[in-house]
Amino acid sequence: MNNVRIARKSASNASKTTVSARKKPVQSRSLMTLAALQEAFVRVLVDRGYEKMTIREVASVAGVGIGTFYDYVPNLKALAASSIHKRCLECAEILKKAVHEQQGQPIRQIVHTLLKTLIEQGFATPKEWTALLLLERQVSSAVALRKIHETYVEIWADALRTSSTPIAQTKIMPVARMAHAISYGWYSHDLLFYHDDPLHSRSLDEIGYAIVGFVHSSSLQS
Repeated sequence: MNNVRIARKSASNASKTTVSARKKPVQSRSLMTLAALQEAFVRVLVDRGYEKMTIREVASVAGVGIGTFYDYVPNLKALAASSIHKRCLECAEILKKAVHEQQGQPIRQIVHTLLKTLIEQGFATPKEWTALLLLERQVSSAVALRKIHETYVEIWADALRTSSTPIAQTKIMPVARMAHAISYGWYSHDLLFYHDDPLHSRSLDEIGYAIVGFVHSSSLQS
């Protein structure tokens, strides 16, 4: 039975397709329970893979009953989406802090700090991030993906606004979108294909030059 996915007979068809949490975790205990389920999901994902994992396994690793699992999420897809969303937002908060600490510095230094922070976050647990990246587009809605995208673009926009490098207000968002596209493409590429032999130590400077060069080019055009 351990290899069989468990579905509640009382679950409606609508609940099977949603990827949002059922119970709004407003109390600290509820937040801890949902966090335990999310962390357990990641552990089982790395060990077993998404296609082989079961609700029973995730609940067991989280230290909760199957009934508690269904109190918070309707299915594994919903838990997967919320786990990915949580990891992305946690990383975003660390990047925001890095930008705040670099206020008033030249854009070259801020870019280097942001890229270095990205690498530190991803390659601290590369197997987890690789598994989550591979799963992200299977389980996350277009709305959720766009929200995360906009969060990271706004981080780059804040970096541009608070740097000592002058850039026209009208150029900030286009440059921020390009900076995120370049950094995310590089970061995810290294995680997906080179997490056992990462290239980031050799490519961080080159990616930084590309972003800074785009910033300066946009400044000249203004």
